[in-house]
Amino acid sequence: MKIYVDESGDLGFGQRASRYFVLAALVVRDEQTIRRCFKKIRQRKLKKSLRDLPEFKYNNTKGLIKDRILQCIADCDLDIAYAVLRKDQVYGRLRDKQQIVYNYLTGSLISSIANQYTIEGCIYVCMDKSMYSLQRDHFDDYLAYRMFDNGVPCATPLDQLVIEHVDSRTEPCIQAADFAAGAVHQRYRDDDETYYSIIEPKTTIALDFFKGRQK
Repeated sequence: MKIYVDESGDLGFGQRASRYFVLAALVVRDEQTIRRCFKKIRQRKLKKSLRDLPEFKYNNTKGLIKDRILQCIADCDLDIAYAVLRKDQVYGRLRDKQQIVYNYLTGSLISSIANQYTIEGCIYVCMDKSMYSLQRDHFDDYLAYRMFDNGVPCATPLDQLVIEHVDSRTEPCIQAADFAAGAVHQRYRDDDETYYSIIEPKTTIALDFFKGRQK
């Protein structure tokens, strides 16, 4: 199983911080379909002056291209899982512990995926390379621990969990996860399902903190 994870929003609590924080995970069966998808859109749909953009980002992409990318993702052989955090419900004592909150959300999402699917072989989790090395070490250790969620071991032993941190500019599957996260975030932030409705049929897990699992 290959899982690609990215986020939308922030974990700050200042006046300009987002009200929601979203993690999206793509459970991918054939990553080449996603890579072909992005390559096709870059070559056939973008103006020549835009074809050399280092990566696609949901927040910087115009509506028509955003629609085409999400539709292409929805046509790929994958499932989508996400977790949304309603930040106004976060305990005050945790508001300056962003890494702890991030680790908890990611661990909850990945362990939910691992426990829902029948897995044979290795679980490969690919994250955007956004954490410093010490943070990444703590994150990796915590994610391995959370694979045994609520004391129920998943089908795959911990020594078969592989976590990789990559530059999103070189990995279209991470960019696809960014688009999924952006569409979910827009749904909650603006009460706008324009883009989420495209990927909703592919969504198999929806964790809403702290209202409970929605799907």
